[in-house]
Amino acid sequence: MKHLYYLFLMVLAMLALPSCLKEGDTTILVNDPQDIPFITDYLPDDLLDMFGEENVHFGDQPPVIDMEFMSLHEYAATNLQPPFAPPVGTQSPIKHYHKIDQQYLQIADYYCMSSEESFCKLISPVYLTGSGNDFTMYYHESPQTEGSPEHAVLFSGTLTNSGVRNLRYGYKILKYNDSIVPQTVYPVNSIFIFKDYDGISEVCHWYNDSLLNPQNP
Repeated sequence: MKHLYYLFLMVLAMLALPSCLKEGDTTILVNDPQDIPFITDYLPDDLLDMFGEENVHFGDQPPVIDMEFMSLHEYAATNLQPPFAPPVGTQSPIKHYHKIDQQYLQIADYYCMSSEESFCKLISPVYLTGSGNDFTMYYHESPQTEGSPEHAVLFSGTLTNSGVRNLRYGYKILKYNDSIVPQTVYPVNSIFIFKDYDGISEVCHWYNDSLLNPQNP
């Protein structure tokens, strides 16, 4: 009988517990996994090797970037030999503009264009890894250029208040989608790695909706 009495008290306590909690005291845990492809499965090994392991920032807590910035590029590495590609150390006069937006954990939208383009493009989603202020972004893109290439892209740096420090950008041409590919384009499997030649890609408020390519809303 005593055991039944204690069991009865325990049941009453359990029933009374929800009524004792204030609305704000209730914590609901939501399992919200993101479908993030692992970088070594998503990108070619030779691109990662040429990019340099020391420049790939791993981790599942990248910084929230939410920034517009501009970079000036210098050739850091390529698997092509001159005269088929500029020699390492060559600086490009072309400015590159970047905007990372709508970041949620390890997924974001990425807007980008160069000073030679009239419109920017939106790539969504892009994937992020990293920790602290260090991040790496990776994605595939299909530029609207000769031959309709497909690129695997890798992008990393350290977030600061004034911009992205030690930016490094690399891509590999995976294939061309046009049935006839011009002889003037770089061959499939070409890899190019760039870095910002003054070490800091400064904050630059460049984006407005009128710049978005009408074919890529």
